[in-house]
Amino acid sequence: MRDLGTGERRGRRVDDGLAELDRWLRDQVAHGLARAERAPYRLWDDAARRLVDAQAGALAGRVRALAGVPREPGWPGRLLAEYALLRLLVRAHRRRDGLPAGLRGTVRARVGFPVARDDVLRGGERVRDRWWVAGTRDTAQDVLTARRVWLRGERTGRPALLLTFTGPNDAPEPAPPAGARFEAELAFYPGALPLRALVAERFTADETGPGAPPGTGVREFLDEHAAAVARDPWLDRYPVTLSGVRLARDAAGGLFAADGPGDALPLRGPVPWTLLAVAGGERVALAGEWTPRGLRPLTAWHPAEGAVPL
Repeated sequence: MRDLGTGERRGRRVDDGLAELDRWLRDQVAHGLARAERAPYRLWDDAARRLVDAQAGALAGRVRALAGVPREPGWPGRLLAEYALLRLLVRAHRRRDGLPAGLRGTVRARVGFPVARDDVLRGGERVRDRWWVAGTRDTAQDVLTARRVWLRGERTGRPALLLTFTGPNDAPEPAPPAGARFEAELAFYPGALPLRALVAERFTADETGPGAPPGTGVREFLDEHAAAVARDPWLDRYPVTLSGVRLARDAAGGLFAADGPGDALPLRGPVPWTLLAVAGGERVALAGEWTPRGLRPLTAWHPAEGAVPL
C-alpha cells in the first residue's frame, strides 16, 4: 500500500472535515432556523472544533463567527445566507480541480490552506505604487491578535491588505501610522481577488503630511465592492475610502456617511465620538472597513489636522 505524503494526508482530512460540515449544514436547515435563536454557543463551537481537527482553520473561524450573528429583525435571513456561503465553499472545494487558478487559490485560502511567504515573494503578482495607509485595526482571534493594515495605491487606486498575527506573549511590530504613504512594490497572494499582500521592496520611508488618499463617492464604491464580491463571494470585509462625506442621521437615529449626491453608507458599532469631533458638521475624507453590517470607520482626514485614527 502506498504511503501518503503529509500534503495528501492533510488534503484527505480536510475533505472529510468538509463532508461532515456539509451534513451539519443540511441538518441545521432541515431542523429549522428557529432552533438557532435559542441555541447555545456550543452549537457552532463544536462544529468549528471539528474543522480545526480536520486542519481547516480558516473555515472553522467562519463557522464559529455564526454565533455572533445579531438576533435582530431579519437575522434568520442573515444566518441562512451565511449557511449558503459555507455550503458554496464546500461545493467549490469539492470541485476545485475544475476551477480557474485564481478562484482555486481563493477557495484554498478560505478553507485554511496556507501559502508560504517565500512563494508569494517569488511568484506573486507585483505592483509598485505610492501606498497610502488608509487605516489599521487589531482584532482577537482565539489566542492570536490579527492586525489588518489597509493600503490604497495613489496611482493605481488599488486596495491592499497587510495581515499579520501575533501570539499572546509576542510584542506586535509597530504599525505604520494612518495617513502615512510610502513608495513600495507589493507582492500579492494568489486568488480571484488578490487583496492580501507583502511588502516585497520598499523604496522610501513613511511620509506624513497634508492630503488624503484617493477616494470615491458612495455609488462608485458600491460598484467597486459589487465587482469584488463577484470575484470572491466569501468576501466579508473590504476597504473603503470616501472623499467629501458628511455625517448624517436618519429618522431612527442611525449614523451615516453621506456624499455630495446624497448617497450614504451606514456606520457600524457605537457612535465614533472622535469622528464626530473631527468632522464637526463639515465634509471629510473617511476610510474604513465595509462589512455586511455597515462601515466601521478607521481614519478621517481633517483639512487642518490631517489623518486622525478612530
